[in-house]
Amino acid sequence: MAAPEPFRIHVSDDDLTDLRQRLQRARVPDQVGAGQSDPNGAWAYGTDKAALQDYVSHWLTKFDWRQQEAKLNAVPQFTLQVNGLKTHFIHQRSKDTAAIPLLLVHGWPGSFVEFMKLLPLLKKFHVVAPSIPGYGFSEAPKEPGASVVFMAEQLTELMRLLGYTHYVAQGGDWGSIITTQVAGRYPERCVALHLNMCAAIPSTISDFVQVALTMPSWSKEEWDAVRRTQYFMKYETGYQKIQGTKPQTLGYGLNDSPVGLLAWILEKFQSWSDSHGQRPDAPGGSGLTMDEILTNVMIYWSSQSITSSCRLYYETLGLHPSHKEPLQLQPGGLLGGKGEVFPRDFQPPRRRDGSRSRLLDCFGRSFRSSLPKWTFFVHPSMSHDFCCTLDRACPYHGHVWPKS
Repeated sequence: MAAPEPFRIHVSDDDLTDLRQRLQRARVPDQVGAGQSDPNGAWAYGTDKAALQDYVSHWLTKFDWRQQEAKLNAVPQFTLQVNGLKTHFIHQRSKDTAAIPLLLVHGWPGSFVEFMKLLPLLKKFHVVAPSIPGYGFSEAPKEPGASVVFMAEQLTELMRLLGYTHYVAQGGDWGSIITTQVAGRYPERCVALHLNMCAAIPSTISDFVQVALTMPSWSKEEWDAVRRTQYFMKYETGYQKIQGTKPQTLGYGLNDSPVGLLAWILEKFQSWSDSHGQRPDAPGGSGLTMDEILTNVMIYWSSQSITSSCRLYYETLGLHPSHKEPLQLQPGGLLGGKGEVFPRDFQPPRRRDGSRSRLLDCFGRSFRSSLPKWTFFVHPSMSHDFCCTLDRACPYHGHVWPKS
């Protein structure tokens, strides 16, 4: 079995010179409706021209890529051949040899960069944070059909090659869907799951009927969540339609123009973060800085991976022959993992009977909440484990994590 190879990011001076020249030559179009926002706070016509020009100026005159490169290289990165594809990943091992392995998966238009602030807080875990195949420095699939199921198989195999037989997983955006596939297909390996993008769609006629019967009892907050979901699906999914149908056509422009790439990604950071109608780097907004956003853009630009990253939408939303099928879980179902529900999320998940007020935590104790922040789904074999992930001195269980 091949050993992981240490990896360091280095963008050549020639590539940086080329980038600078492209930024200087950029042709920015005219604009109408400057400063206008839609009812959700997103830029009404798309990326605001003044904001974009400010970012381009910052990129040219203040952004220090070599400094950001050094910060990224300060974390342990590796590559490994996984089913024939060179896969890039962060592997931050805990000093505690019995620490719980954690598979941490990003989404689009994110990258492993979004975990940089999180890594120092995860010293009690063995963290594996891969770049999804086709994203950043992970080699892109060469054949059609690389959907979220393919990605789940790749990351499951990565964890096996690293020697982890039991682990927990966390994902957001595509990472949420991919890790859900990992947990559903390999519950004996991925024994707990935490998501920060939760989607629960009735999969059978019976499920639809059960949900419909509960609708008269839904609260105002729940109906507001439904309206937010409807608004998002109507006005904020144009990128999905393009990337899910003609990603290659889009890719020619984004791969050739750093300003076009920045505009495409910046708009998502503005509309999907708590920007309150402002730029994502504005004080009191998302908490992101211009340098952090540009560093994420640089991962796509320097690796020329924007086109292959967009193809995941085509392979999953366009073809998706298998990910629509209900997950076949072991008897007892998924008993505990966590799902983070934020105020502007899609309609939060409900139980099959439509209830949301009564939940069970991993200790088996019940509690009531009109709008729960956490939703639990843990595999039976993990029902006594996941409560101890951050505090090994759990008062309810004296469990020792199984060695990988």
